[in-house]
Amino acid sequence: MSIKDAFNDDEWFLLSAMPGMIGAAMSNASPSGIIGTIKEMSAGMRASVHAREEHPDSELINALLSKAENWDQAKDKVADYRERAHKRVSESNISNREELQAMAIEDCRAATALVNERCSESEAHAYKQWTVDIALAVAEAAREGSILGFGGERVSPEELDLLHRIEATLGIQSGILFA
Repeated sequence: MSIKDAFNDDEWFLLSAMPGMIGAAMSNASPSGIIGTIKEMSAGMRASVHAREEHPDSELINALLSKAENWDQAKDKVADYRERAHKRVSESNISNREELQAMAIEDCRAATALVNERCSESEAHAYKQWTVDIALAVAEAAREGSILGFGGERVSPEELDLLHRIEATLGIQSGILFA
């Protein structure tokens, strides 16, 4: 029995969509312009994939990051994810960053309950740490308030606030302190 069998389809979608939701919420916490947004999106994707190196023994993370077996399966997987994510956001009537952040925090709460209930302590910890790592990577990816990359702050107060709320919801600390 694989770890995926411990979850129904909607629960698995929630767990697999979490990296994207956290990345989107963090990126929107304090807009960084087009270049900053691209940097933040890239950082979120890198942090998602990097989890395999950080948590090589995590069956959950490896299953969530499993590759499609062929091109058609990959296209179907992406199309299904896109459709479900779009439907979820539109049904929730998300119209501003605060609502997106609230949805991300609620998803963190639901995902935490699932992994705490159905996974070993080490699997649950790895998943929650992965989520915090993604949030931190996106927050640190682009300077907020800079002009052509000069000045600004590494992590904005809005990003720091969201990071703290994500950490509190997951019960995981990034270990990073910002002055």
